[in-house]
Amino acid sequence: MANYDYDLGIIGGGAAGLTAAAGGAQFGAKTILIEKSDKLGGDCLHYGCVPSKTLIRTAGVWAQTKRAKEFGLPEIKLPPVDLGIVMDRVQGVIDTIQHHDSPERFCSLGAEVRFGNPVFADDHAIDLDGSRISAKSWIIATGSSPTLPPVDGLADVTYWTNETVFSQRTLPGTLIVLGGGPIGLEMSQAFCRLGSKVIIVEFMDQILGPEDADMAEIIKKRITHEGVVIHTNTKAVEAEAKNNGIQLTVGPAKGDGAIQVIQADAILVAAGRKPNIEGL
Repeated sequence: MANYDYDLGIIGGGAAGLTAAAGGAQFGAKTILIEKSDKLGGDCLHYGCVPSKTLIRTAGVWAQTKRAKEFGLPEIKLPPVDLGIVMDRVQGVIDTIQHHDSPERFCSLGAEVRFGNPVFADDHAIDLDGSRISAKSWIIATGSSPTLPPVDGLADVTYWTNETVFSQRTLPGTLIVLGGGPIGLEMSQAFCRLGSKVIIVEFMDQILGPEDADMAEIIKKRITHEGVVIHTNTKAVEAEAKNNGIQLTVGPAKGDGAIQVIQADAILVAAGRKPNIEGL
């Protein structure tokens, strides 16, 4: 029988990897968790669930405040939103939760935590920055990252993704969102409620393309009522920097139609994900 350093090795310290590490260690498996960044928590804590829901909550409170008159309350004249202060709160929530995703906590549960860039040497062993570590079984929980759609010039302009949007400090007057999936819709509604003019560009015939059409229509009616502009069956053709902002040329995804040019202060790319498996 082969002699391994660990019963269970886990690559990726996000939601899935942390859950597997806690469970494996508490069930008695000798467990090691490896994360390439300098903090645990992964996408969910730093770029996904936690910051997005915090921002959505803030935007929801702001939108509700603007509707005070509907509830028989005095109408409130509100100043513009300071996005920097909003994002400070988002980071504060992340920092609070980070304590629960600390290496010390998972070590106390019985798992070892290491940081670095693992590379598989064979089916049971990895090289970790010069150290060789073996395990009987490995779980790859490396998650995903945003991918760029094939739009001319997009890679050459300053664009946002879910990994950069929560570090922004200035609320854009106009925001283009490439992609009408869950991430695009959440951020579109939040930024619209905070005061941006938001324009969604979606390649498919409906937002939330894989979902039921009737459900997608309910959400579309809701966010368009709030002010979000949605272009479905629309292909982003070219992006370029213009007048300290973004100029996006779009056209019909299928069939005939006119070419349009959309001007915005910023563009958020939410048009799909790719697995984080490079270098393994």
